Amino acid sequence: MMIDANIGSAKDNMKSAIHNWYKFTAGFSYKFVDLIVDDMDTTPNCIYEPFAGCGTTLVAAQKKGISSIGNESQKLMCDVINAKLNWDINLDTYNKYMHQILHYVKVHNDIDILDLHCHELLEGLYDKATLKELYLIRDAVRLLNDEKYELFFNLAISQTLHKSAIHPIAVPYIVRSKKQVNCGNALDKFQSTAKQMLEDLNTVPHNNRLAKVYNADSRKRNNYISDSCCDLCITSPPYLNNLDYGEVSKVHTHFFELTSNWHDITEKVRHNLVTGATTHYKDADFDIDTFCTSEFAVSNLLLMQELKDLFYSILKNSKERKGKKSFHILMMHYFEDMYYVLKEMYRVLKPNSKAYLILGDSAPYGVYVPTTRILGDISQSLGFGDYEIFKIRERGNKWKNLKNRHSVELSENILTLKNLS
Repeated sequence: MMIDANIGSAKDNMKSAIHNWYKFTAGFSYKFVDLIVDDMDTTPNCIYEPFAGCGTTLVAAQKKGISSIGNESQKLMCDVINAKLNWDINLDTYNKYMHQILHYVKVHNDIDILDLHCHELLEGLYDKATLKELYLIRDAVRLLNDEKYELFFNLAISQTLHKSAIHPIAVPYIVRSKKQVNCGNALDKFQSTAKQMLEDLNTVPHNNRLAKVYNADSRKRNNYISDSCCDLCITSPPYLNNLDYGEVSKVHTHFFELTSNWHDITEKVRHNLVTGATTHYKDADFDIDTFCTSEFAVSNLLLMQELKDLFYSILKNSKERKGKKSFHILMMHYFEDMYYVLKEMYRVLKPNSKAYLILGDSAPYGVYVPTTRILGDISQSLGFGDYEIFKIRERGNKWKNLKNRHSVELSENILTLKNLS
């Protein structure tokens, strides 16, 4: 496959119908999925996506009339994906439900905002009138008792949360130092957003649901997915960059009452994710000698020596820089978790099928970690054959002027694996 600029970037999704229904901090372009599928000699029967995220692979596959299966460990994102994949939204039913929502908001507009029990985090992100409208819309949608349309309208609310906030709420974290010009007016923005979503559905080639997404952890075996049932995998795992996805989504999870505090985020979100941030674990629970007896370590003895060298180098640099983040422990947890993700991927893929992973290298405390190559090595311990690495672009340049920033050159890459079973 020729790797070139045609793979695009996540920004492409914000200009493409349905893909742009949710503003997602991390992701990749739908053009990457199109490029891989179009380059194949035969159209794949089913695509596997272990990190479904905001649904890029699944939506792109469905637009091409291809079946797909995905895992997504966050309940919030599962709902987002399902809303994006339900294309059989009836105009009359939409109008009926929109009328019910608007009527509910109007009738309850005099309610005291204290009676809505708004989360304190959101109280600092929206003016009172906007916050009241958001919660009333949410409560009105809950009364529809129609799952498909609840998902649709909740996704419109999710977009409205972004559009009506005083401060940007996901870039990737809340930016209180900046203010959005056109904040407020939640009800108007909700209506216009839902209307645009409805119009977007007029652009799709069909309204058949061809994708299945499970609220599942890809580090574990998903018994709903059969062995050797997919002939292609397209995904972008979390990078080893300390991005806390539980923190990124907390405005939405608090609003929809999926979480309410730090403990909830840890128990209900972080524990189900590949370890990608130091907030996912307690340093005191990690012991390097015990770790070296794990299935992952025993299956990758040669690689473990390299990882131990990196472990102690990162630890040394963190002490010299007086760093507070345990990136040395994070790295070990990350690669162990990805071992199990790749193990499940190997089980799901048919013999001689390929997997394409978009990944980024990292340099915690200035120690270069060749993440892409290490994951390629790990894949071979599980039965994958020779792997290929294609450099897409340099990464991290926007941070290069930060004080104490390392000078290590980093890249974003495509790791190509082949199942030889």
